[in-house]
Amino acid sequence: MPTVLHVLPHTGGGGERYVELLEGIPGFRHERRTLSAGRSPIEAAWSMPPRWRAIARAASKVDLLHAHGDVTAMLLAPLLRGHASVWTTHGLSFLRRARGALGAVARSRVRAAVAAADRTICCSEVERDELIGLAGDGLADRLVVVHNGVPSAPAVEPLPRERLGAQPGEALAVCIGRLDEWKDPLTAVRAAHAARQEGAPIALAIAGDGPLLDTVRAEAGDGVSVLGFHDEPDRLLASADILVMPSRREALSYSVLDAQARGLAIVASDGLTLPEAVGDAGIVVPVGDVQAFAAALRRLAADHVERARLGTAARRRHAELFGIERFTDSMHALYEAVLAERETPSAARLAPDAARR
Repeated sequence: MPTVLHVLPHTGGGGERYVELLEGIPGFRHERRTLSAGRSPIEAAWSMPPRWRAIARAASKVDLLHAHGDVTAMLLAPLLRGHASVWTTHGLSFLRRARGALGAVARSRVRAAVAAADRTICCSEVERDELIGLAGDGLADRLVVVHNGVPSAPAVEPLPRERLGAQPGEALAVCIGRLDEWKDPLTAVRAAHAARQEGAPIALAIAGDGPLLDTVRAEAGDGVSVLGFHDEPDRLLASADILVMPSRREALSYSVLDAQARGLAIVASDGLTLPEAVGDAGIVVPVGDVQAFAAALRRLAADHVERARLGTAARRRHAELFGIERFTDSMHALYEAVLAERETPSAARLAPDAARR
């Protein structure tokens, strides 16, 4: 049975859930390693060199190397070149935030990672288009789109809505994610306040941890509950009417896909991949536009029929595009194709190899 070595930048985040879902693919063994002991630059500086060497040794003993995220792919490019390998973009977060000289280095190293790996797995069409523009048409056949997928929503007991700050007759919106500038939770808080000031029967519960936690708590006020890290996201979504996703950039958001599986109406920003994820199952507004978010919340809070219509569209979208079987079947076929190409190189593979040199 072939073995896949997954290398993540650190523990936590959507990458871990992605790997957990991949571990359900039949016919493959899976191992995991992390490049850094934590998210901070200090933790990365002391922990990465010995971990990189250990990963290189582990990669020599497995059949397929799978890197997760652009930073991991950049750092592992020599290993990707020497093994049957793939990497998943997971939002291209470093590439998209790097500026100036650092941005030039990031673009160069991402191009090298695309050239080194047998396949680059883009979570969205947006990411594939971005990488074709970066790496060139000569490597386009190595860029494939495999949308994230999630299981059907499990049957769970909803949390008491009063514990989440919703009064009788109020619609409950939830915002789930890391509390940092890129997830932009303050736009959700300010939009909820603006909607309530206009008389909308809406409450907002925010779940997550991160550097903006204290700031979010300071701005919360009436009608906004800040839950901090929450270990029952399924029960939280089961209690809600609306998901609010104000992120400035995202991969194909698991929070959005989970909300669709649950049949929630969605209010999301137009940040990069979010419109592709949301489709006709929600309302998409400009990034950071508090008044546009507030107007969408007012509309949905006042119209339960519209919420139900969007919820039906959400379930349909999950079933058609983002179900777990579609995801795991696509990844199974991709793994097998990469391994087969390494055993018997084809003319299609030899052409991109020339581009590496």
